Amino acid sequence: MKFFKIFIVFFLINLTLDVYFVNTEGLFIYRVITKPLITILLAVFFFINSGKMLFTQRVTILLALASLCIGDIFLLEDLPVYSFIGGLSSFFVGLLLYCFYFYKQTTYDIDRLLPFLAVSLLISLSIIYLMYDELKSLLIPVVVYMVIVLNLMKIAYLRYKNVSNYSYYLVMIGTVFFTVTQILIGINRFHEPLPHKDFFVMSFYGISQLFIIIGILNMEYPHEEETTIV
Repeated sequence: MKFFKIFIVFFLINLTLDVYFVNTEGLFIYRVITKPLITILLAVFFFINSGKMLFTQRVTILLALASLCIGDIFLLEDLPVYSFIGGLSSFFVGLLLYCFYFYKQTTYDIDRLLPFLAVSLLISLSIIYLMYDELKSLLIPVVVYMVIVLNLMKIAYLRYKNVSNYSYYLVMIGTVFFTVTQILIGINRFHEPLPHKDFFVMSFYGISQLFIIIGILNMEYPHEEETTIV
């Protein structure tokens, strides 16, 4: 992939700075730059390296990253732009676009799907149980959002053998990491504050998007020797 080494250095430096700023009193304002830059850097890197993809596929992923970027801005706490519903809505659109992109790469194998659905249902019910008393008017939006998050992970899980192993595992790990960030955010907001929440949320979120995008870029040749990122 073009410029991978340069990109990964800048990406990890920016992610580290963002994690530092969110945990350092008086420096939170600098996240206006570092937090949106997470998805902006990914979008630039993706655009440079996705020339062989169909135009509609490239646009879908770029729009997904743009939606996540807007959601990141809405979710900048302690700033005037903060809006939980705005962030939730933007992330919802971004996840739908990811689902739309990955959908055609899936095979609905009932033997693989049933265990996943059982685990997903258990997780969903457990999270809703913990958050129920505080959700109130946000119950339906949060439940719908949770469904789309788990649906993205389900689609990533069902890509098995339809893409290269490298792409499959990167995207699968990325969606699992993203799901973990959403669970942490939900529990912290609607159940009880979690220690070091911001550190874990931003670390897992940044890495999740990095893995998903690199996984997408390595999907093009599932029946050939897998490409490398070095």
